Amino acid sequence: MEKYILLAPVLIVLATVVAIYFGHARPKGGLLFGVTLPDEALKDDKVLSLQKEYRKSYTLFALFAAAAALPILWFGDTFSLGFIYVFLWLAGVMYTSTVPFKRIHYKAAKLKRDNDWFAAGAKKNVRIDVDIALMRGKQPLSPYWFIVPALMSAPLIVISLRDGVGVLRLSGFASLVMTAVMFLLYLAFSRGKMRAHSRNAVPNAALNQAANRLWSMLWLSLAVFEAANAFVAYNVLSKGNSGDPGLWFGGIFMVSLVPLIGIFVVHQHIKELEYRYGDTDGSSYPADADANWRHGLSYYNPKDPAVFVPKRVGIGSTLNMATRTGKAVYYGALAAVAAIVIPIAILIVRADTSPPQLVIGEGETIIIEDAMYPLEFALDEVLELTLEDEMPSGFRQNGIATSEYARGDFKLTELGEAKLYVFKKNAPYILIKLQDRYVVYNERDAAATEALYSELRELLKG
Repeated sequence: MEKYILLAPVLIVLATVVAIYFGHARPKGGLLFGVTLPDEALKDDKVLSLQKEYRKSYTLFALFAAAAALPILWFGDTFSLGFIYVFLWLAGVMYTSTVPFKRIHYKAAKLKRDNDWFAAGAKKNVRIDVDIALMRGKQPLSPYWFIVPALMSAPLIVISLRDGVGVLRLSGFASLVMTAVMFLLYLAFSRGKMRAHSRNAVPNAALNQAANRLWSMLWLSLAVFEAANAFVAYNVLSKGNSGDPGLWFGGIFMVSLVPLIGIFVVHQHIKELEYRYGDTDGSSYPADADANWRHGLSYYNPKDPAVFVPKRVGIGSTLNMATRTGKAVYYGALAAVAAIVIPIAILIVRADTSPPQLVIGEGETIIIEDAMYPLEFALDEVLELTLEDEMPSGFRQNGIATSEYARGDFKLTELGEAKLYVFKKNAPYILIKLQDRYVVYNERDAAATEALYSELRELLKG
């Protein structure tokens, strides 16, 4: 059931994004692809060809985005993997949805410059010599930074050799090998020969320096990510979840997805730099008010004190990213989303991978160990203990409920307030009546639930 619930926002977002961008395949008020063009230019064969290319690009985008959403159906009842994947998909779609628009925008802007499609008195020269100088001064990150992920692997080598079982004993060495692989990629991409990003020598040298810097940052970031991920994987799998195919599939899929996303983002950023500076002489280029809109989408005008301005593409307002307030609002919003989503994802993963455990402590105390909803009560507080074949119905108040399990505070229809720690499809269920609430608990294995019930029954009799 959860996978269909997760698909709902995916389909809504995809339909909305595609509808918005398809709506800009036609000019509005002389604006096409974020470029202002005169009426005669809008009838030019090259512009008409760009419109066809634009529609084709977004048709392919819609198909690929829909195909990328299909893995949600494969996660089954592993809700945490589906939840994380949906947010990765949403982030990916929101980022990649602008890629076809930006590509066509740069082509339209180049046509405008080449054909001098500027309104009388609107043409000006935009200087880029400072940007070019800054890019030429960029250097790849020092290779010594790779000592950091290598050192991160050292404790895992010790832990996995000491406590690991089977293939888990190699976890630390696998992390170290991945650091070595990323280092080799760093050398290949960041220290290789100059590539042809532009026909002009000055911008080409600057673009190569910028590209080398970006690739070096990517491979170092991935080395750190892989080292940290090795710790997470070892911790999860060493707790007895190594036989869960859902965890293996989801873990491998997402660990592979992160590097692919990183490579795509860096490659796309380099392409955008090529589009912006590659066809220039490295000093300036002709433009008009379009120059205040980066990629035809983002408003960037240091001379305009306004924080919010009407969008050129889409509806509503957008931020002036040249203002401090605009930057603070934009990055603050991203940080707020991350601050909400990441802790929720961590809690859901813990709920999926670390089920509650009922233990009998010293002094005849019953303890239910749970990361999110722990509970402890004395054995003499138990008023009634039964083993039920049917789980009582009710609704969630403060807890988590999936098609597989329910944990936390619930209001049961016939019993009232209750704490649930149950696998829904794994009868029987231990029902414990306390003074102020009920506690419902079971193990994933029916025999283990029955054995625990017998043990509690004997303690109560004693």
